[in-house]
Amino acid sequence: MTPTQQPQNNGLMPGENVPWFKQFWPWFIIALPAAAVTASFVTLWLAISNPDQVIVTDDEYRHLKSELKAQPPAIDKEQAETAEADPSSN
Repeated sequence: MTPTQQPQNNGLMPGENVPWFKQFWPWFIIALPAAAVTASFVTLWLAISNPDQVIVTDDEYRHLKSELKAQPPAIDKEQAETAEADPSSN
């Protein structure tokens, strides 16, 4: 065998002479948070570019608000059942 064909066995594991930026795992670890940051910016862009639609106008809102103030307070089921069962307690 010639010296160029002999395997080099200098006691290093495969990949130990390779700089970190040429290895897979550092880029994989960097890619996970980078993907989350990118997704958050996409979500922010979608939220800003597509605002929620206004369902009621100001006049309709004032009208609904006045109707809600005019209604008597709601009672829960338990109070309604006791009122029906014992009308003399009122």
